[in-house]
Amino acid sequence: MANRPSTRKRVNAIRRGPDGSAFEKCRICELSVAIALADMHECGESVKDVKRFRGISWKSQTVVKQNFLDQPRSAFRFFMEEFVKTCKSVDPIDVDREGFETWKKMNKEEREPYVAQASKVNLAYCKALFREEKDLPEVNGEADSTTVGKFDPFEDCSGSGWHFYVEGDEDDDGSSDGSGWHTYVPNGA
Repeated sequence: MANRPSTRKRVNAIRRGPDGSAFEKCRICELSVAIALADMHECGESVKDVKRFRGISWKSQTVVKQNFLDQPRSAFRFFMEEFVKTCKSVDPIDVDREGFETWKKMNKEEREPYVAQASKVNLAYCKALFREEKDLPEVNGEADSTTVGKFDPFEDCSGSGWHFYVEGDEDDDGSSDGSGWHTYVPNGA
């Protein structure tokens, strides 16, 4: 049997509008319609207004606004916030470089106000975090599954497939190459 010439599959290209887009305007209602769905488009009064889901109303829920100024920051961060205000350079990379060099050259006494300010903000943040943790509702940690109570890990498992085996050889001459028989010993005795 001779090889038949392979036939090429014909693939229809996606229809496009005159401007190359996949949408065209309906001549009757002037709506933009996908070309692939243009034959199913119905114009006129039968068009229904589609109500879209606009999300959950935020009016009924209380939104806790986070204040990022109260979050813990390092002493270096407080120094840099103040240094940016006094620095003459406009380039942010130069400002960071100069601020870092200045911070490295400062001794402990010069850094002390920034460390105190950072510890004060950190303490306030920790207090707010602990207060929020206290206010959380308690959750019942028990499972509501049908398998709860049906499996006890400390129960005797001798009937469920957990067994101890003693390996031996058919001739029992003491040479065991692992190809012998296994003896079931109940309860690991």
